[in-house]
Amino acid sequence: MAQFLRTCTPEGDWRSLKFTNSDSINWLNGKLYMVEDTVGVVIVAAAYDEHGCTTDLVVEPGHEGVLIYHAEKIMLEKLCGSGGSVFTVGQKVYWSGVGGSVVTPNYLSGYYWIGICVAPAGVDDCTVKVDLKGDKASLTEPL
Repeated sequence: MAQFLRTCTPEGDWRSLKFTNSDSINWLNGKLYMVEDTVGVVIVAAAYDEHGCTTDLVVEPGHEGVLIYHAEKIMLEKLCGSGGSVFTVGQKVYWSGVGGSVVTPNYLSGYYWIGICVAPAGVDDCTVKVDLKGDKASLTEPL
């Protein structure tokens, strides 16, 4: 399941920036990535081929995309099932810095603090609702 904005947010409840994909691989719509020092979710407008079919929603290397770097109530992927994570409300959410990877409630060296959990998520849940904090990515354990 892709990461996605949970609701239509009123103007001012989310912030975005344009970027050029400087990586050598496609960046996928709805996944977490880091642009310079900013972590966010890539949003790509739907593109259609000559038959009216939706094409892959990606930002190809050298092309522009939009990064949502601050949002309330965004659903992010987490490990689920055997070995899955449990999140509680208010718990800090961390991300490895690897494009498209899942989030964890556990601080690990080299992981970025990206927000807080705003709804409980159990072992069998594959997503967690997060307030994406939107400031400069930090590798240090927050207070």
